Amino acid sequence: MSTFDDANVDKDLLSQIFADEGDDAETDALLDEMLKEVGEDTVSEADAQVEEVKAEDVAAPVQMELPVEETSEEIPAEAEPEQEEEPKKEPKAEVEMRPVEFATNSDDDPVRKEAAERMDEERTSGTVTTITSGTTIRGGISSDGSLEVMGVITGDVECQGKVSIIGKVSGNVIASEIYVSTQRLEGGLSSEGAVKIGVGTIILGDVDATSAYIAGAVKGDIDVNGHVVVDSTAIVQGNIKAKSIQVNNGAVVDGYCSLNYAGVDLDGFFEQR
Repeated sequence: MSTFDDANVDKDLLSQIFADEGDDAETDALLDEMLKEVGEDTVSEADAQVEEVKAEDVAAPVQMELPVEETSEEIPAEAEPEQEEEPKKEPKAEVEMRPVEFATNSDDDPVRKEAAERMDEERTSGTVTTITSGTTIRGGISSDGSLEVMGVITGDVECQGKVSIIGKVSGNVIASEIYVSTQRLEGGLSSEGAVKIGVGTIILGDVDATSAYIAGAVKGDIDVNGHVVVDSTAIVQGNIKAKSIQVNNGAVVDGYCSLNYAGVDLDGFFEQR
């Protein structure tokens, strides 16, 4: 019987059991004994297999698969750190250009009044040449005394004394003192003394003197070895070089101011001591 092939049953015993010869009672006894042994072996083997299965079940970890929920929502990407925006540079405020309020010269001009007083003093003590109003001289003029210009001169003016210009001059002026109270003078002014420019007067040229008072407008460099006063009505477009400079409130100066004649050793002052 193939059913008991793996039961380790003695083949001789089986042949005796299934033989035709022999006592039936003895045969039945042998058969019962064999079946009893086979049953015990089978139960022992089955118990061993059950114990082995139980051991495997205990040793093996339980793995559970959880259902994965499907979702249509996208996982947001990690936000990048915000970069600090650079502060915007504010544009420089535009300067509103205002028209220049320039006074006209008149008889009340202090420079004109002072020039008249100086000419009167010169008449009493010396010689004064007067170019009357309505007179026009084309070309330069030279004088050993003082000169009062009330007319028109087209050319350079040179004299040893003082010069008062109330009329019109187109040219350079050289004198010991110069007083200008006119509408416009195209030329430079050079003096060993003072140069005074009245209110409403426009000078197109350089000014070279020992001292200067400017109440009008000068387009040119000013080189003065003494004191310079730039009054509140003055407009200067050019560099100023002097021993001392006084700029009154309201004056307009477009240029470089330097106290070259102050006699101060600036380089030595800032050197390490």
